[in-house]
Amino acid sequence: MHPVKKYYSILFVLCSVLALAFLLSACKESYTKVQKSTDVNYKLGKAIEYYHKKKYYQAIPIFEELIGLLKADKRAEDVYYFYSDAEYQEKNYVIAAYHFKRFVEIYPESKWAEEALFKYAESFSKQSPTVDLEQENTARGIDAYQYFINSFPNSSRVADCNKIIEGLHKKLEQKSLSIADLYYKTENYRAAALSYKQTMRDYPDIGDAERLSYMIVKSDYKFAQLSINSKKADRYKDVIKDFKAFIERYPTTKYKNEVEKYVEDARYEMVRSLLYDAEAAHPEDKEKLLNEVTRAYLQYGEDIKNEKIKSAAKDIMIESQYLIVKNRYNMAVADTITAQKQGFQNMVVSYQKFIDKFADTKYKKPAEKLYRSTINILQKLNH
Repeated sequence: MHPVKKYYSILFVLCSVLALAFLLSACKESYTKVQKSTDVNYKLGKAIEYYHKKKYYQAIPIFEELIGLLKADKRAEDVYYFYSDAEYQEKNYVIAAYHFKRFVEIYPESKWAEEALFKYAESFSKQSPTVDLEQENTARGIDAYQYFINSFPNSSRVADCNKIIEGLHKKLEQKSLSIADLYYKTENYRAAALSYKQTMRDYPDIGDAERLSYMIVKSDYKFAQLSINSKKADRYKDVIKDFKAFIERYPTTKYKNEVEKYVEDARYEMVRSLLYDAEAAHPEDKEKLLNEVTRAYLQYGEDIKNEKIKSAAKDIMIESQYLIVKNRYNMAVADTITAQKQGFQNMVVSYQKFIDKFADTKYKKPAEKLYRSTINILQKLNH
């Protein structure tokens, strides 16, 4: 570049920088002048000017000051609305929501009341996060839009509010469902089942209702599988209840094969777990629990469709009846001499009931052995 041209180019840049600096300084000096001024009318005029020029960040501190200065002034209403809206336009939604709500409470008949209440609701809607995050503002947004509808039922915005509410509800549905799915994926099956049920209660019209109902059965089934023996019977009973509710609601469901497998296992496992509970019980409590095995089989086991599983469940029931005979024998043996006679007589009664029903089972021989021993002991006690 020619030395002269280079000189003028550098001079032009320097002049531009100096001019810009001067303008910025002047603007800063002018804004500082507004802030320091004690002339309320001047401040108000400048604040409104900044507001209309969308210089909200400059308008906010001046409006904030004027709110305190104009409390008893008729202009206070406009100042408070402009301030609230400036915060809203600057995306300070938490502050804006608070002041829009308070504005409507202070000036319920204001020309700005409808606009303020709508933007109050919008402040929460704009804070509503993605589904993976906490949805407090989504829920508050629904309440705020409903508050607007109740306050201004004839507003042209009502249809839009209802549409927005529907969208926010969908987001809450998705959040609730994602929590339940996460519990299931992390194998927290009890929490998963409860969460799926809560989602169904909170959102009865949810589009994925069939899958949720299926997941309730599946989650409760897996929870029962992992439970300790003393809790299994009650938890498998929950699976059976879940299945009944599911199949009544979706008789032609695509999940039919899966849920029928779960309920077949649940019916069998409930009978088996009750036997485990009885075997672990104190002798005085055994008979009552062993009779529960029979009741469970009659109520649930006979509904098992798979003949192999049904036969295994029936065998458990028969075993429980044999164990009643055995338990009475053991209790009589352990009893005092004076009480033994009655104990063995009770054993004979239980043996006769057992043999009348189950004479053709594998428990016939051990039951007969106990019976012969009992008769021998009774004969000795009678002499």
